[in-house]
Parts: sequence; C-alpha cells; structure tokens
Amino acid sequence: MVKVNLMVSKKINFIVLICVSVITVNINAITLDEAIETALKKSPEILIQKQKLLEAHQEKRVKKAQNFGKINAVGSYTRYNIPRTLTPIVPPITPDVVSSREISSAGLIYEVLLFNGFADVSSVDIAELGKKISNINLSLTKEQLIYNIKSLYFKIVSLKNQKTSAISYQRALEKLYKDVKKEVEVGKKAKIDLLKVSSELENASFNVKSIENSIKTLKAKLASIIGVDEIDDVESVNDDEKFSANVDLRNSYTYKKAKFEAQKSKKAIRKAKSLYFPKIGLNTYYGSNFAKGIQEELWQAGININWRLYDFGYKDAQLQKAKIAHMVSKLRLKNTELKLKSDIIDANNRISTAIAKVQSAKKQLILLKKIKDTEYIKYEKGISDMYDLLYAIAKYQNAQSSFIEAMYDLKMQKAYLNYITAGEK
Repeated sequence: MVKVNLMVSKKINFIVLICVSVITVNINAITLDEAIETALKKSPEILIQKQKLLEAHQEKRVKKAQNFGKINAVGSYTRYNIPRTLTPIVPPITPDVVSSREISSAGLIYEVLLFNGFADVSSVDIAELGKKISNINLSLTKEQLIYNIKSLYFKIVSLKNQKTSAISYQRALEKLYKDVKKEVEVGKKAKIDLLKVSSELENASFNVKSIENSIKTLKAKLASIIGVDEIDDVESVNDDEKFSANVDLRNSYTYKKAKFEAQKSKKAIRKAKSLYFPKIGLNTYYGSNFAKGIQEELWQAGININWRLYDFGYKDAQLQKAKIAHMVSKLRLKNTELKLKSDIIDANNRISTAIAKVQSAKKQLILLKKIKDTEYIKYEKGISDMYDLLYAIAKYQNAQSSFIEAMYDLKMQKAYLNYITAGEK
C-alpha cells in the first residue's frame, strides 16, 4: 500500500509540474513591433489612404492654379468664298489693304477671372480642409490597423500559452493513464478509473486540436491585415500596454475629422453666396494673321462682366442646400463628441472589469490548487474516487487558461482605449 501511495504521489506531482509550465521559445517568430512596422509599410489600407492624401494635395494645387487663369495657344486656317481683309479695316482706309480668300492665324490667349464673389478663395480653403481630412484619415487608418494587429496578436499569444498548458495537461493525463493501467493490471485499481482517465484524455486531446486550429485562423487574419502571405509564429509580449486615463477627446483624430468636416461645410456656404456676386474676367490675345506671304500682328485685351440677375431660385436653393449641409455637419460633430465620451467611459469600464477578472482568476487559481491538493489526499486515502480527482485537476487547468486569457484581454482593452482616443500629442 505504501508503494501505491508513492506512485500516486509521483503521478500527481508530475501533473502539477507539467501544468504550470507555459514557457515557449521560437527563433523565427515575429514580434509585435515588427508586425506593426511591416503593416504600416505593406498594408493595402495604409497605401490607399496615402494615395488619397496625395490626391487631396493635388486637388489643392488645382484650385490654387485656377486662380491664375490659363494661357492657350490657338491657331486657325480659313478659306472664304470671297476675299477678306488680312486685318480688320480701321481708318484711314487705303487702297493697299491686303485681302485674301485664305487666311491663317496663330497666337496666344490669356484668360483669368478677376473676381467671382470670393468663390476661388473658398475653393482653396475647402481643398485645404480636404487635405487635412485626408491626413487625419491616414492617421485613423494607422491607429485602427495597430489596434487590429494588437487584438489579433494578443489573442494568438494567449492561445499559444493556453495551448502549452493544455499540452502539458494532456501529457500528464497520458502519464497518469499508463500508471493507472499498470495498477489495474495488478489489481490495485478498478477498471472504471482507467476509463475515467481515458475519457478525460480524449477531451484534452480535442482541446489542444481546437486551440491549434484557432491559432492558425488568427495567424491567417493577422498576415492578411499586415500585408504578407503568411506568418510562421509570434513572439510573447512581455511589456504591459500603456494607456492614459485622462484624455482630451477634442485632441482625438475622430473629433478633429468631424470638426474639419464642419469647417468645410461652412466654407461651402461662402462659396454658394458667391453666386449673388458678378463675375469679372480679363481676356487678352496676341498673335498674327497670315495671307499671301504677308504677316500682320494683332493683339487685344478686354474686361468682361457677367452678373446673374435672375435664375428662378437656383442661387437660393444652392445657398439653402449648403446651409443644411453645414447644420448636418455641426450635428455630426456634436454626435461625435457625445459618442466619444460614451466610448471612453465604456473603455475605462472594460479595463476595470478586465483588471477585476485578472484578480479573480488569480484568486481562483490559488483556491483551486488547494482543492486539487485536497482531492489528491482524499484519493490517496480512498475517501474520493478518480472522477473527483480528475475534476479538480481539470478545474485547475481551466483556471490557468482563464487567467492567461484575462491577462491578454486586459491588454486588448487598454489598446482599445488608446485607439479611440488616438490623436495629436
């Protein structure tokens, strides 16, 4: 009987030793910083936003360039049914005026709008705000990408540690199965104990396989958002996720984007008001007419005015439409502010809940270890059966997984708060 007790004691100690071993090493694993750095260079979403920022920059150039007018090269060849003068007839009229049925011309035209009710200024301002919005969209995309990477990364590392613990538990059960089988063969234990261990072993094997498949799925998703074909493995995360409990939501990218949208819509009102002003333009021409080998120099310059007096309500409709759009953007800004406040409160509560979960899981580990040790003593003395012992060990194993999951869930909640409050420092 003493030998049997010693054998059981060694088995249980072996289980405890293996279950707490969760250290993994992988030389070819990618780190979290490397994953983020790679994503910021290769992610299609980042590249798209960078192109949109360049597009917004070019749009501003377009609006500014329009204010300086345009220079066109013009030319013509015309054949008339009757001779025409090479140049307009001006006093004094002389007999040697050159005429021809075939006249060619070549020259340059410069046109510029001198005044259009400040619409040109508004257009440049709108383009500048559009550029700022594109820049913020790029920053928001980066922050969202970083959060998504961290979320997937933390889940993978958590599952890796859970897998290590699960494999340790599986190997411990395999060892226990062999030892109990020997005891059953010599009549020291009942066959039902062997069946109970075998059943728990099957469940442990399935759990390991399930975790492995989950890790493969998450690695594929992580590789996709990073912008690479595949990821071999990931390194463990040792540093805690830093976050600030006191943040000014008005500095966040989300709020500033809504604010710039409101400013942009206000500029659109000013642009709509320009329809009520006259448009004054400058038109100049310099060139030459050619006929019968003779060239005559021509130039002209003029100012024109165009003032829309009545358009059946078009101007008013455009102005009212711009005012409504501005009101909508102001309401969206207010809604963004309220939502950010709610999201920050929710994120802080999530962190508090995650901290409480970590503390609770840690206490459960201590309590379940005591329960497991007690069940071991009871099993040694024959007071309880194998089922009670396996149940206590399984509960301890689940508590380990819950503790690991809680630790990385806390990191994810901190990363989420950093994401929604991200902004210019």
